[in-house]
Amino acid sequence: MALAGLAVAHLSTGEPMLAPGQLPGILMGESGDRIDQLVVRELRVPRLILALFAGAALGLSGAILQFVLRNPLASPELLGVSAGASLAMAVILLLNAPVLFALHPIVALAGGLGGGLIVLAASRGARTPVEAALIGVAVAALLQGAILAVISLATSSGAVQVFFLFTVGNLANRTWDHVQLVWPWVIVGIPAAFLLARGANVLQLHEDVASSLGMQARRMRLVFITLAALLVGSTVAVAGPIAWVGLLTPHIARLIVRRPDARILFPVATAIGALLLLGSDVLSKVVLYPREIPVGLCTTLLAAPMILLLLRRTNLGLNR
Repeated sequence: MALAGLAVAHLSTGEPMLAPGQLPGILMGESGDRIDQLVVRELRVPRLILALFAGAALGLSGAILQFVLRNPLASPELLGVSAGASLAMAVILLLNAPVLFALHPIVALAGGLGGGLIVLAASRGARTPVEAALIGVAVAALLQGAILAVISLATSSGAVQVFFLFTVGNLANRTWDHVQLVWPWVIVGIPAAFLLARGANVLQLHEDVASSLGMQARRMRLVFITLAALLVGSTVAVAGPIAWVGLLTPHIARLIVRRPDARILFPVATAIGALLLLGSDVLSKVVLYPREIPVGLCTTLLAAPMILLLLRRTNLGLNR
């Protein structure tokens, strides 16, 4: 119900503002002028779909990383996945690398997976979730430095401005071409994670116990990390590294589910991620109306206080 209400608000807000009662006729092409139909059907509907896809992908990827790695601080941002994907996209956008538009998610996936594997290798000896998170922050900072180096090599100031909006996380001016770019990856990645959720439950046990149950724990963990990188990479390719959604969503989902069962947690985190990003995108269009702000700024403004509240109430499981 919340998603449906936010979807109506999302299609109604922006320039021009529309009454919710106008939407059915505009969507069917039976009422409204051509400008209204163009704005709603060619800009707002694909943006709505991308907000749902990106939010679901980020929420699920955060739940996967936190659950499989048994680290409540794991997230695409802190594990270098977002920074790795952003670095790959920086090379494409700023250095004019000869990469087809349809291959952008694959390049972002490779960058995100590379960043995540570097963090995992560096944090293998970490004794606590906080130590692993600090190592992730250090690697992400190194990747951000590489991004700044790529920016310094850019020859076009216009490309730098476009990339700046990209790095903040932005869903504005997205079209059906962007939807076609991301939907195959999301449609494959989300059901795959749901189908493998039982294996994620087994990974909560000690590796020896998992092996006795016939599971190769390290290989299964790598499969889940690859799935998370796929979801994050496809999102970064079209919307940029939208922050906080992947870190906050799993904690909200655990407060609702209250059971360490990935078969329930993963779908709930997927829905909450979509809800959080869609709500943030509505705010991005109305806070400074008629001007818009990047959705990544709204997720930060919403999620940072919520993280502090959760930390105060639950300690985010850091004492485990």
